[in-house]
Amino acid sequence: MSTNVLAFRRSGFTLVRVKGIPVTLGYTWLILAAMVVAVYAPVVQRSVDGIGAGASLAVAALFALTLLLSVFLHELGHALVSLHAGIGVRRINLDALGGFTEMDREAPRPSTAAAIALAGPGVSLLLGLAGLGGVAVVEVGSLAWQLCFQVCVANLLVAAYNLLPGLPLDGGKALQAGIWAATGDRWSGYRVAGWAGRVVAVATLGVGLLLFRSGWFSWIGLILLLMVSFELWRGATGAIRAARMGPRVKALDAAALARPVAVVSAAATLGEALASAAGREVVAVDGSPVGVLDRASAEAVPAEQVDAMPLRGLLRSAEKIPGLRADLRGQALVDAIGASGADRFFVVDEGRLTGLLYTADVVKALR
Repeated sequence: MSTNVLAFRRSGFTLVRVKGIPVTLGYTWLILAAMVVAVYAPVVQRSVDGIGAGASLAVAALFALTLLLSVFLHELGHALVSLHAGIGVRRINLDALGGFTEMDREAPRPSTAAAIALAGPGVSLLLGLAGLGGVAVVEVGSLAWQLCFQVCVANLLVAAYNLLPGLPLDGGKALQAGIWAATGDRWSGYRVAGWAGRVVAVATLGVGLLLFRSGWFSWIGLILLLMVSFELWRGATGAIRAARMGPRVKALDAAALARPVAVVSAAATLGEALASAAGREVVAVDGSPVGVLDRASAEAVPAEQVDAMPLRGLLRSAEKIPGLRADLRGQALVDAIGASGADRFFVVDEGRLTGLLYTADVVKALR
């Protein structure tokens, strides 16, 4: 998912926190809710005897909230399995296109990736079966029957559609995990599941147009399906690009990418530090690392003051710089950087500081 689209889908407000995970409700969901109410309220009024216009709107609004709860539980299924596997969850996003769960790193094994992917459809299937049970026991045609029927159909459709084998759908993630398990190469899985996702996107668009022409879909339904198809194509394209990046990810090496450092006393002056560094990054220590010389601050010091300027006042605190093992490579390195979110890291080899790794240098190596 591109940065701009991700930022757009993140736009909203925090609805609640579950196990410390912020659940963001996107502003686009409010538009979807209004559309659901506009379409579903007349259906309720036609289907339930004696119900007024106001009550029909209230029931339609309740159905929209039920859909929101269903999507939330679907995404919560992903999040809880991820947490159980030791993978952090940054947030759950709910919007007009459904929802998505942001994890702080990739699953380390195919089985874990498949379990996380299938958890969401599993929850939707259970909700759909619960709705089916309600349909079987309440009076046919009643208001309760209408709600149970809609919950049943909506969740079973969500479960079935999400299991289609194309990224970025959950079924595509499971397919990617299966290919990864069979070949030992996660990137081949991305490539195959990405192309399958493009097929699903085109098929979704085709089915939407067919249903619209046959009168089964309104303009609102068609527009929603167009949005879904567009997002599927975008996600599938992102997966294909990720597959092409695979060889570059495999070649990443923390020790090789780290910039060399000069370790100096925190009591040194700027002039002494620069003389020792000879172009290397400057790390000040006082028993342990105190900070890293901020180059912009150092360059702002007048030339006549460099030799006497205390180094300590020009440091970026080491407390904000996490450490990385020098032997981290490939996806493990990407995951470690992603989990931290820092822009630079101390590279440590058997307890010895050997370099400074910038996230920007890793990104550059992937381009």
